[in-house]
Amino acid sequence: MKLDLKNKVTQRIFVYSASLIIAIIAFLLLTRINDIIGFIGGIVSLLSPFLIGFGLAFIFEGPVLWFENRLSPYMKRSKARALSVALVVVIFILFFVFTLWVLIPSLIDSVQIFVRNFSQYSTQFENTLQALADKYNLDISAVISFIQNLDISSTINYALSASMAKMMSYSYNIIHWVTNLVIALAAAVYMILDKKNLLMTMRLLIYTIFNKRTGNFIHLYSMDAKNVFQQYIVGNLVDSLIVGLMAAFGSLLLGLPYAPMIGLIIGITNIIPVFGPFLGGVPVVALLFMIKPTYGLIFAVFILLIQQIDGNVLKPVILGDKLGISGFWILFSVSIGGALFGPIGMLLGVPIFALVYEGFKDFALFRIAGQHLTLPSSAVIVEEEDEWDDDDIRNDEQKVGRIEN
Repeated sequence: MKLDLKNKVTQRIFVYSASLIIAIIAFLLLTRINDIIGFIGGIVSLLSPFLIGFGLAFIFEGPVLWFENRLSPYMKRSKARALSVALVVVIFILFFVFTLWVLIPSLIDSVQIFVRNFSQYSTQFENTLQALADKYNLDISAVISFIQNLDISSTINYALSASMAKMMSYSYNIIHWVTNLVIALAAAVYMILDKKNLLMTMRLLIYTIFNKRTGNFIHLYSMDAKNVFQQYIVGNLVDSLIVGLMAAFGSLLLGLPYAPMIGLIIGITNIIPVFGPFLGGVPVVALLFMIKPTYGLIFAVFILLIQQIDGNVLKPVILGDKLGISGFWILFSVSIGGALFGPIGMLLGVPIFALVYEGFKDFALFRIAGQHLTLPSSAVIVEEEDEWDDDDIRNDEQKVGRIEN
């Protein structure tokens, strides 16, 4: 029996039925949300070695290509690629072992020494404030009372004790984590070596499901996504590693205490755009100032110098300027991403927004091109395409041509 949607009664029945079905589905989703989240979490946990492997392959691709381009003149391309993958994996394993056996113990020692001496630092800081108050006839009794009642030492000790308990509970799963890491590393190697076939499979899947125009758009947009994430995330990690090492070794040369801990704080927080340097630099300056005021002032000057080098030398070389969004949108995406998803949102907000922004521009370009219009920057009123300068039309046609061809 054919459904006659032109009949008003049939239309009402169809709308009411569809609304009821949607309401029932929404109700079931809301009431079973914990089960759904648990199911998704189970799937993610099951696939975690391969997801980590994909991330490692994503990170390894750049170094592998670098080695491959330099080895290929001396051997076959396939052998050069296999040797390049082996070199990158060995470097990764050595870095991982170095981190576990050298950096982490040094960091733990720095944290333990700081906690043991914190009461002494707090007393010195109070004495310094009192001396300044006596010298300039200031009433800082409220500040001294606030510091004493804050009891930062107990708070730090409690946080460390809780963290150690969690670390002990996680240590029971160390075999599981090591197994997953080995599987992830093997998956990353296979993905890199079989990259050509994997990409061909994805292309076949895309063009099987979608038509030529949509398939071309998805393919090129995926390549843009890969370039943005690879450039931004991998480049940001490399940049933060360099900044963290500069902060650690610079603190050692300047005679500042707790250099490994300082380097770790500066390196991790530097990953976050815009706010990262402040999130890391301000607390470190405050802690060093509490230990000794001259330490805080020296490090404040030093971190400003590092950030100038990072902003004017390292980031332009490592990251480039290919995100395609202005400083305002970077600030916007970091703020919104941080408000919604915390530090991870602050890190991923910029590349995700850059892709959304680029996708919107492409979609608008296709719509405008379909109407044979162009939008020169000097125009107020949109006219037909043939009334504008040939250069403006040519730029739009080249962008559309990437998709249609």
